[in-house]
Amino acid sequence: MNDSDIAANLDRVILKEDMGTGNTNAKGIGNKADSSENPILNSALEVNKGAMETINRYKQDLDELRTIYNKQKEFISIAVHELRSPITPILGTLELIELEFEETGKDVIPLRKDLYERLLRNANRMERLASEILDVTKISDHSMNLDKNDFNLSTIMSEAIDDYRKQLKQSNVSTKLIYENDTRQEKNKSEPDRMSPANDFVVYADKDRIAQVIYNVLGNAIKFTEQGTIAVFISRQGRENNRSEIRISVRDTGIGIHPDILPKLFCVFATKSENGTGLGLFISKNIIEAHGGKMWGENNANGRGATFSFTIPAKR
Repeated sequence: MNDSDIAANLDRVILKEDMGTGNTNAKGIGNKADSSENPILNSALEVNKGAMETINRYKQDLDELRTIYNKQKEFISIAVHELRSPITPILGTLELIELEFEETGKDVIPLRKDLYERLLRNANRMERLASEILDVTKISDHSMNLDKNDFNLSTIMSEAIDDYRKQLKQSNVSTKLIYENDTRQEKNKSEPDRMSPANDFVVYADKDRIAQVIYNVLGNAIKFTEQGTIAVFISRQGRENNRSEIRISVRDTGIGIHPDILPKLFCVFATKSENGTGLGLFISKNIIEAHGGKMWGENNANGRGATFSFTIPAKR
């Protein structure tokens, strides 16, 4: 039954009641005083009001479902496109290898290094994309579980920085990666009785998920800084209710955040990079917020590079 049907039925109820009481004054129909003295009319008005509220509620639910459907449809469309990016070169490389088999007529042929590296690079990209898409679906349906334990955040950061320093050295990139806490540790070696600052960075969190965030932020900084410096800072800060939080900031001197990306920085598939998906920052922000922290990014004030930061509560 639509709105017009409900209104028509209500008019018929009112008219029937007026005829039964001898009331032929059309102006009196629907009057507040009349309805209070007419139980049938009053009941009909209540039914009409309830029906309209139900209809409006259904309309709102329908609009929400349409929005969710459109977002899911868009996500699937982009995800399929992103998956094709690594699949296409993999298939192309395999066709070259197959052609070489046919031309030589042999069952065993040497594999060229460049073809091997192309296969490995795109296979890794496809695996990473599949993992990120799975994480996004977990975030969307609120099924991402956190396995929390006590651990030293500074230790995870040091391990990640060591890994990336080795990669930078192997790739002969001139980018310099500086960990501000390394300088602190060197200064404190001359004072053995002093507590190491690293002991201040113990958190109760999911170690693997926090490591995922750290590797993502560092990896992005390196990707967009072909030459220059990447500085990593870690500190303990006070917060409300006598609680403290650990803050990590990664500042680079790269190309910075594109103006088109800045307003939607942490949205799904927000990227200008040909080698990225834009899922990493969306996932990272949700991981941090699931721990009760915050994450943000901004271009540096001097116009060179960007800084990404996040905080998570420190263990009491």
